[in-house]
Amino acid sequence: MLRLARPTQTRQRESTIALINIVFLMLIFFLVAGTLTPPLDNDVSLISTVEANPSEPPNALFVTEEGELRLRGATTDARNFMIARTETLGETAAKELEVKVAADRDLPAAKLVDIVGALKAAGASKISIITERAAE
Repeated sequence: MLRLARPTQTRQRESTIALINIVFLMLIFFLVAGTLTPPLDNDVSLISTVEANPSEPPNALFVTEEGELRLRGATTDARNFMIARTETLGETAAKELEVKVAADRDLPAAKLVDIVGALKAAGASKISIITERAAE
């Protein structure tokens, strides 16, 4: 009788390529889905609120404690801000687009009201004040 040796079954090793692919796809997803925002102005500490809707402040108009308006680090005023915005977006779009104001928490409220009034007088139709959510 002839005995044939049974072929030994080779155990397949688990492939790590599938795991690498999943991690890579997750990385791509979070890069695409995440919102990158410009850094906040270092001289401005935002107002704290207990209840606030989360919103990112891109292209926000920052107001320092002294009442100085800054856009992307450059000093400006309400009129020049709206003029530059109109040149960039066009007159209709500039007036319809929301102006986001990130004011320093130590800025007196009267100065903030004056700044909002100046923005309205310069042609801004919708103005939002950006705050940070306080720890509960």
